[in-house]
Amino acid sequence: MDTLYDESPNVAIGKDRWGRADTAELVSDFEMRDLTISQRDFAKRAGVPRSTLRYWLARKNSIDAHPALIEFFESPVGIAFLHRLVTSAHVSFTKAGTASIHNVSDFLERSGLSPFVASSYSSQRRVSKQLNDNIIQFGKMEDERLGRKMPGKIITLCEDETFHPEICLVAIEPVSNFILVEKYAMNREAKTWNEAVNDALENLPLEVIQVASDEGRSLISHALKGLKVHHSPDCFHVIYEIGKGTCGALMSKVRKAEKEHEKAIKQILKVECEKEEFDNAEKRPRGRRPHFEKRIEQAKGQEQQAKEDLKQARQNHETVLSAKAEIGKVYHPYDLKTGQRQDSEAVSKLLTDCFDRIHTASADLTDRCKNHVNKAQRVVGSMVATISFFFQMIDIYLENMQLSDRDKHLMHNYLIPGYYLKQAAGKEREVDRRDDILQKAQKLLSIVDSLDDPYDEYSDCKMEKLEKAARDCAHLFQRSSSCVEGRNAQLALRHQGIHRLSDQQLKALTVVHNYYIKRRDGTTAAERLFEAKPNDLFEFLLNNVDYPVRPRNHLKLAA
Repeated sequence: MDTLYDESPNVAIGKDRWGRADTAELVSDFEMRDLTISQRDFAKRAGVPRSTLRYWLARKNSIDAHPALIEFFESPVGIAFLHRLVTSAHVSFTKAGTASIHNVSDFLERSGLSPFVASSYSSQRRVSKQLNDNIIQFGKMEDERLGRKMPGKIITLCEDETFHPEICLVAIEPVSNFILVEKYAMNREAKTWNEAVNDALENLPLEVIQVASDEGRSLISHALKGLKVHHSPDCFHVIYEIGKGTCGALMSKVRKAEKEHEKAIKQILKVECEKEEFDNAEKRPRGRRPHFEKRIEQAKGQEQQAKEDLKQARQNHETVLSAKAEIGKVYHPYDLKTGQRQDSEAVSKLLTDCFDRIHTASADLTDRCKNHVNKAQRVVGSMVATISFFFQMIDIYLENMQLSDRDKHLMHNYLIPGYYLKQAAGKEREVDRRDDILQKAQKLLSIVDSLDDPYDEYSDCKMEKLEKAARDCAHLFQRSSSCVEGRNAQLALRHQGIHRLSDQQLKALTVVHNYYIKRRDGTTAAERLFEAKPNDLFEFLLNNVDYPVRPRNHLKLAA
């Protein structure tokens, strides 16, 4: 078993105890001293009991490791490196990653560091708890500091619940991916959501203008009545309901039609084989010759009908798949092919056409299957309303900027569509389609330079301002809460491995997500939300977490 203390037994536990770094420095100074200075004199000058100094020296000599390793890890530099290494292991494995404390203990054992640091589970669990406390403290400090300096901002919230099996409420600002709410709750009622979001926004200059979520009643009530903002439906759940109601049933009909077609083909072969055997028989049976030709003709007719049924079944399945995918492609405020504005009426017509094709292809399905499609279609009204809301917010945003008519024309026709298409291209999975959208976006954004009217008069500063405003406007359209779904999946993975996430663990994981995890551009979620660079979380931990403790030392000094 390991111990928490690295000083000799005769040193009292309290404020005056020697830290591990101080101990290593004193031992190093003693070994590098002038040999004319005795051990007694050195201890006296250092202000440490001689017996304690003797204990430290004997303990170092008793370590079971290579002398070179002992010399390094018992030096001040080695101790600092060991501190960084153990802290890194916990942050990378258990905070940013999904490993457990057992994995950290195993890492310390197998890396040969156990002679220098307590590697048992209980010791590393104490380290993990101290890290959690400091991470939470860092998050509170930085939220308060950055919140005082950040400019006012309008945001969208993506919200959903997950279960561990406790109810966990999660709300994320999708542009920055900053988690504003992540906490356990007794229930998921609208009142509970209102309290959680209001607490999170209390000291931040953020104004929520819409909530993107699934069609849960409490979430819709929370958005419309609690926050009094627009509710944007999640496009994924619309597509999911259609697939849930149709794809399995239609595929079942395809498989059934395939079997019927195979059966019809076998019947033709069977009759033709009987005819051939009858005609080639040396001694024909008595009676009239069977009408093989008529039976073959009937079998071919059945085969042709089965073939048509199979073709229709496959066509229905492909129609639903195509129309289902088309919903995601047309549900945009701008046409991804041309960059032209799509108002609510145009989007409504496109969505209605998709559902008409789905209804036609699924006409012979059961009422249970059709109910899923009808449930998805009921959301179309909210989807169309979101398009209208998007353009209304753009008009308000540009009016508040007090732009000229020429600037508004530039924003409406080139900059906002260009940045929206660029944003949509980054989420497209089909390579060719992504390249086409990106090419159109770049054409819209670069067309300003080729215009003949006085856009050349724009200074770099003014263009940067307009471009930032265009990016902000493009982000106003939020049709998905996938960032929350992804976070819920991460929490579920952690819960599966640990079996229980405490409130402290959950708070620490939230801070790590906001202040430690970085995107490819090197920014954290906090930096993107607050528009200012936060302090370094890892350096804060290095400066505030205790140095790693030694393993229990069984050394007994001679009397």
